[in-house]
Amino acid sequence: MVKGALEAGPPLVRTPTAAHARSLRGRRGLWHVARAALALVGAIACLDQGRLATAGSPVDARPYPSYIALQSGRSYSLPSGVGVQGSFLAFPVGIARVLPGDGDSILTISALHRGFAEWDPGIQGQHPLWIAVLDQGRAAPILVGHHGVPSLAPENTLAGIRVACELGLPGIEVDVRFTADSIPVLMHDRDIRRTSNGTGYVDQLTVAQLDLLDVGSWFSPIFVGERIPTLVDFLAVSAQCGFDHIELDVKTFAPLGRDSAWARIGRAVDEVGLLPRVLLASDLSSVRRAVVLIPGARTMTYGGVVTPDFADTLIASRVSAIGVRFDQYQASAGPLARLDSAGVMVGVWAPPGVLDLNSLTPTPRFVTTDWGWSFVR
Repeated sequence: MVKGALEAGPPLVRTPTAAHARSLRGRRGLWHVARAALALVGAIACLDQGRLATAGSPVDARPYPSYIALQSGRSYSLPSGVGVQGSFLAFPVGIARVLPGDGDSILTISALHRGFAEWDPGIQGQHPLWIAVLDQGRAAPILVGHHGVPSLAPENTLAGIRVACELGLPGIEVDVRFTADSIPVLMHDRDIRRTSNGTGYVDQLTVAQLDLLDVGSWFSPIFVGERIPTLVDFLAVSAQCGFDHIELDVKTFAPLGRDSAWARIGRAVDEVGLLPRVLLASDLSSVRRAVVLIPGARTMTYGGVVTPDFADTLIASRVSAIGVRFDQYQASAGPLARLDSAGVMVGVWAPPGVLDLNSLTPTPRFVTTDWGWSFVR
């Protein structure tokens, strides 16, 4: 997802007047809503049980999704025209099974037991189906969209957040940085070149300057004109979507001081009533400070290999959750089990493949991926 490097130099943006910037943002808001709707119609839709959204790219509409998530004991009927020449078994055996369907459907996926499975119809032109079976309708584990759904829409954009919403994902994770005029915005890199048509650093550009940049066209022509959202923009959409689990990964507090930055984030979250659903993420020292500054705040950190001493420190620091990279999760099994038993939510991110998630001990409470999981509802 990294573009070719652009030549370094001064920011390729012009500084608008404040009134002009507000006018641009207002007009873009209406256009973004309309464009997002057009991009999603026919590709992603919120549908009842048995009728799922197509989870392919908006420019690659498929007859059935690549990834589905459903609660144990429920089923999903594949659309008519999907056949099978291979096995009716989903692997590993015991998590889900494929059965003859009812009505117009030829096949039905039945969820049996918590875990992750794959079924391949074995027919040219029909892709494998990855299946997440959950103990609850939207949890156990919570499936979290990494920066939105970066396999379907540009990362850290409102378009990506709306895709996650339409798919029914219960969790979302985004990155937060501050502009030169102290406004929190969504951006992973300090250097804006990788995901925009400009140059420069987030903390050295004003929000008005950043608002002139395009952060969608690098991903697909469908997203031309997508803008860098402010944290307030993101929280407003998240409140409408009803995400249960929202991770704000604060990359840095510059150019503000840490306390001032946390205060701004805390106010923004509290004003939309999302404090109970948000996890404020940063290094351990910073999240300790967030607990002091923001009453009722839930915090998390991201770790490598978790040692017994670090697990004890997390518990003593009242951290609510920890996310561990997949390749370091198993090496941390003992301390992670202790954290889980102490009530700290343990999650995993960056699994190399869907089925690899079945190998993890303790079972993660949340799983963060780039995959576009479509939820049976």
